[in-house]
Parts: sequence; C-alpha cells; structure tokens
Amino acid sequence: MALPGALRETSGVAWSRIKPDVLFSHNDGGHNPTLFALDLEGDILGEIPLTGAENRDWEDLAVGECPAGSCVYVADVGDNGEVRDHVTLYRVSEPGVYDGTARDAEAFPMVLPHGPRDMESLLVLPGPEILLITKGRSDGVTVFRYPPPLRPGEIVTLETVQTLTDDRLSIPKQITGADASADGHLIAIRSYESLRFYRWNEARLVPLAGATVALRTLHEAQGEGVGLGPGGRVALTSEAAMGRGPSLTILDCGDLGGRP
Repeated sequence: MALPGALRETSGVAWSRIKPDVLFSHNDGGHNPTLFALDLEGDILGEIPLTGAENRDWEDLAVGECPAGSCVYVADVGDNGEVRDHVTLYRVSEPGVYDGTARDAEAFPMVLPHGPRDMESLLVLPGPEILLITKGRSDGVTVFRYPPPLRPGEIVTLETVQTLTDDRLSIPKQITGADASADGHLIAIRSYESLRFYRWNEARLVPLAGATVALRTLHEAQGEGVGLGPGGRVALTSEAAMGRGPSLTILDCGDLGGRP
C-alpha cells in the first residue's frame, strides 16, 4: 500500500509495544528529527519531533525495553562515504499519543573499532542489548554490539560480534534493515531483494533453515525497513525511487518463532 509523500524517504519501521496496531517510521538523512506514527494502512496518525537529536543519516529504528519501560531507538548510522568520525544512537520513551508534542531524546555517540563503515540496520534485544549491522557496501557484513550499559553523551567503541559474509555484497543483496521480536527469540534481516530470519543463540546470529522470503515480487522501489510485530506479522517499508512512491507492506509469516 502507498505511504504518504511526507514519508518519501522512509528508511526504517518498527512496531509499537504499547499499541499493537501502530507502527513507527522516519525519513532518511537531511530531514527533521521526527518520528511518524502510522496505522496498518500506512496513514499517518501523528508526528513526534525529537529534541536533542539531529537527522544526519537516520537509517533504522527499533522499539525495545528501557528504564522507562518501552522506548524507541533511532540509529543515525548511515555513512555512504564511510567517513563519519562517529555515529549516534538516539533513545526516547515510547509515546502513547501522537499530537505533535516534542520528546527529549538521549544521545549515545559511537565509533567502530576498525574505522567508519556504512550501516543501515539496528536490533534491540532484551536487556537492552544493542546490535548494529553493516550494509556490506565495501566489506563483509559485520554485526557490532554496544557494550552495556548505555552511556549518554560518552563516545563508546562498538564491539565486533560476528561476520555474516566474507566479502562485500552486490547492491541487491546489501543489508538495509533488521528487527528483533519483543522476546528476542526471532530476528529478521532484510536486503533489497530478500528477508531472512535468525535466532540469537550464544551471542551469535544463527540462520533458521528454510526461513528466507524473496521480496522481488513485491516490486518495492527501494526496500529499506523491516519490523517484527505480534502474531507473525512483518512490516516492510520502501523509499520512493524510479518514479514510484514510498510503500508499506504487511506480511503474515506465521509461527516462525516456533521453528527449530
């Protein structure tokens, strides 16, 4: 289904933890630091401006636990030229109303252990445990972890968790989004052309056998975001490109969490 033009560069999507029929999304870099609340038809319910945040290159978001109960995490980690001296994770308590009221965001600056890399994917596991995944633009796809606890304002070096590919990826296979289920048992990672499911086992991502979904039949203009919702529902968003507008797709992927 079509998304409004206000989300022409939608780059991430996540399911609310307090309202099961609400999604959050945002625009890519250069836009205002604003979250959008959507219904499942893709209509905008309201906007949530973030104070104390900058949208240099927002690439993904996730909803996860935090001291406030439930928070929205935003990953300002895009770096096409791989030149940024640091990237930033923002966190704001999940709002229950979307009346345009600004919300204060905490900022967590980060650096990578081996220099800048382009990243577009964020996972928040129970704990909270923060994982970020590189796109595969210039090197193998790598999973990084923010060493807990989260420390606002302090520049923290991420830890390398694992490498998912040995070499850089062709553009259709590059990683553009990720999400984890509320209980952390299921993880989804998407590229422009496919969606793959994993388990988090012994601090590593382990692919589920046979749990890959081809996305080319959706005819997304530029597939970017993925959000795991209740009941096996999966939200996918696409930016506008090639003369086509932004879009939202809701898939029913069944009981993937029950697979061995």
